[in-house]
Amino acid sequence: MLRIAVVEDDKSCSELLKGYIERYCKENAEEARVSFFGDGIDIASDYTAQYDIIFLDIVMRHMDGLKTAEYIRKKDKNVILAFVTSDARFAIKGYAVEALCFLIKPVSYSVFSKEFGRCLDKIKSGRGKHIVLNTENGMDRVAVDQIVYIESQNHKMIINTTEGSHCVYETMRSLEERLPKKQFARCNNCYLVNLDHVRGVHGEFVVIASRELKISRSRRKGFLQNLELFFS
Repeated sequence: MLRIAVVEDDKSCSELLKGYIERYCKENAEEARVSFFGDGIDIASDYTAQYDIIFLDIVMRHMDGLKTAEYIRKKDKNVILAFVTSDARFAIKGYAVEALCFLIKPVSYSVFSKEFGRCLDKIKSGRGKHIVLNTENGMDRVAVDQIVYIESQNHKMIINTTEGSHCVYETMRSLEERLPKKQFARCNNCYLVNLDHVRGVHGEFVVIASRELKISRSRRKGFLQNLELFFS
């Protein structure tokens, strides 16, 4: 199911976009859950990376669409941003936050459906390349390729990424099942390693990023086989 946010202070425009989304989904056998926000500050105040697409009005009272997009982009590098504006000159500024499309008011359904289709194409081409985590701070969406390794600490899992770490209360097995089996392997019961980040194997340790993680005797054969297969 698609997760979509509409950030728009004009109720009539919000209703129009809602109708367009519902019509497109009905015509193309898609499902979507749409959330509505009346101002940029409403979505930014407690933003979590849970949306696939965000439609942003540019001119809003408390926090305009460009500032909202800048804030969101710092927390979410994967969400698709689509601006809705009555002034095409804003489009140039939108490239700084990697907006995918710009809808000029009044928006026709033919234009909307074309751009919405482009958004869905991008989502589908990248689907399976990120994982949604329920962390201590809320919900975060993390690119699979950014995960370096996962570490078990007591009853919590630490997901170490190239952008920082996330703490989740989930089992190692459930995380392992959600990640690509060819790309991830356990070097021991406490570590699940992204093989793409492995820099070498030195004796009883696998070198990953700036750390050396212990390879257990029981996991060694299977881990090295997975590593060889991954790089073959």
